[in-house]
Amino acid sequence: MKVLVTGAAGFIGSYISRALINRGDDVIGIDNFDDYYPRKSKEFNLDLVYLIAEGSVKYLPENETMPVFEKINSFLQADTRLRSRDIKGKFVFEEGNMIDEGFVRKSFEKNKPDAVIHLAAKAGVPSSLRDPTGYVKTNMVGTANLIEACRDLGIKKFVFGSSSTVYGNREDRKIHEDDDILHPESPYGATKVGGEIFCYTASKVYGIKTTVCRIIGPIYGPLQRQYGMFMQRAINFTFNDREISIYGKKGLETSKNSTYIDDLVYGLLLCLDYDKNFDVFNIGSGEAQKISDWIGEIEKAMGKKVKYTVVEADKGDVGSSVDIAKAQKILGYNPAMQLSQGVKRQVETFLLMPDWYKNQKTV
Repeated sequence: MKVLVTGAAGFIGSYISRALINRGDDVIGIDNFDDYYPRKSKEFNLDLVYLIAEGSVKYLPENETMPVFEKINSFLQADTRLRSRDIKGKFVFEEGNMIDEGFVRKSFEKNKPDAVIHLAAKAGVPSSLRDPTGYVKTNMVGTANLIEACRDLGIKKFVFGSSSTVYGNREDRKIHEDDDILHPESPYGATKVGGEIFCYTASKVYGIKTTVCRIIGPIYGPLQRQYGMFMQRAINFTFNDREISIYGKKGLETSKNSTYIDDLVYGLLLCLDYDKNFDVFNIGSGEAQKISDWIGEIEKAMGKKVKYTVVEADKGDVGSSVDIAKAQKILGYNPAMQLSQGVKRQVETFLLMPDWYKNQKTV
């Protein structure tokens, strides 16, 4: 199968690209190198994809890439759900923006994908509060451009990377996919609801088989996005002897359904292979963990105390407990990673990275 992956230079996008290539699929990666975090970090992510597909790097010196690549690849090989096959797929990358309708159309016509995994988006709840219009343009217009290209070129499979933020603040009970009430409390969450609705319409009107993957985050693991993600920020700040501010409605007792990256990638692959006109799945750990638990695991893995101050919660910050029973029953999805092991892997990889990565100030 030939799969077009949007946001391929990002944290999740680069992981799913490697997993697809490892199972023999060809990948067309698209990314616009949004400055939400440094281009060099995204180039590093892409080099890991190129190493899987071609055995060489495109952007950075190989001596900067190989140690961390070997570590991450050993993690990938250890997960039998993502274990590579003998025949690897090919990788093509194109830099461009999905809100550029002409770029999208040319890429689709040239590469002729069989399916799309749509992960590119303006991310982050706090930033969306400052730039709601920008989020609407990227997350909704971009999605519409992709679906239109699928319609016109007869592409019949579309996986949409949605978010648990569509549920809003729902701490009273576990939320399942058939809950009719979606109350996002940020422009980011609202754009994800809009994207889901557009996907449903496309499945009905255009016959595009669409699976909505509600990603239950934060997603953590080696090379997690640096900016705005607690786990990576806490590791970076602790390494550099800085004090981190902790946001959350309940301080250290705030709970999040953090999900390890390999568990999410496995879920995305299941969504890609799922053959139904339209469906929605919660893909995540299914169990909420307290921020205090995250801190404890980071301290164990680093052998160093995390310095922190608890501050007022961000507007738009929400808490919820999400039910994954539907994905378990229908897709056969089961998350496997324990928090302690996942954090250990993330810390080990961080410590292998070059100084330019470990010493970044804006995280």
